[in-house]
Amino acid sequence: MAGKLIRLYLTDGQPNGLRTVEISNMTIHGTIFPRTQLEQFMKRDTANKPGVYMLLGPDEHDLEKTVLYIGQGDPVLPRLRDHARKKEFWTEAIVFSSKDDYLTKTQIKYLEAEIYALAKAAYRTKLDNTQEPTKPNISEVDTAEVSQFLEAIKLLLLSLGIDMLEPRILVEDNPVVSGTVFELKNKSAFARMAIIHNKYVVLKGSTAVQENRLSIPSFIVKLRQDLVDAGIMIDHSDGLYIFRQDATFNSPSYAAAAIVGGAGNGRRLWRYEGKTLKELDKEIADNGEDND
Repeated sequence: MAGKLIRLYLTDGQPNGLRTVEISNMTIHGTIFPRTQLEQFMKRDTANKPGVYMLLGPDEHDLEKTVLYIGQGDPVLPRLRDHARKKEFWTEAIVFSSKDDYLTKTQIKYLEAEIYALAKAAYRTKLDNTQEPTKPNISEVDTAEVSQFLEAIKLLLLSLGIDMLEPRILVEDNPVVSGTVFELKNKSAFARMAIIHNKYVVLKGSTAVQENRLSIPSFIVKLRQDLVDAGIMIDHSDGLYIFRQDATFNSPSYAAAAIVGGAGNGRRLWRYEGKTLKELDKEIADNGEDND
């Protein structure tokens, strides 16, 4: 994949203030701001353009869960004003529009429906939308353009560390895994993990213990329950779950926690040919030092 230049601008010099983000040579323009800076956003040209937006905030019943609302507007400002009056949960907003004013009402409705579908499939947030957005019929050319815009949105979100549209389940069916496959054994559970697209992927057919440890942190309880609710981990036999599909995790420790039912250092638990991830990392670092 060719390199891409992403421009992040802190409008007030604050890392958690109003920020804009763009991809060089593309028309997409993103604005991220906390709810407390809505007034500042209202003064910007972007507020009066058509676009799609995401509102995020903690779930008051489960502070470790993020609530997400996905919407669109032409322009976006009246919709955001309305949400400021009626929706209490959100603490941050992300707005995507086009620098050249080319996005049409139909295109942004299509984008809204696509983003909603991705967020629903990703199962990483609690969706606040009461109705699923309807995807309009658009031309083949418009579909190609909007798909490009959507890929740019996904790229910008990931570059900001926001993975709410990233699926836990790999899109590919039974991807061919080449290279290193790590293993983890715990009680009668046996799991295999590969690093694919820089994600830690527990492979289909891996098993995990069903019983949580007494010392399990609440966020790991939630992580494992989400996997069960999503149908990724299902009942197997003899107190085990089995992974029905490959599943992605942001760290080897989260991947390990899903298997062992409690907190664990994934760099010490996952092994390849008897060596832990930690030992393999040390070998890489030592080899680099020898080449200096």
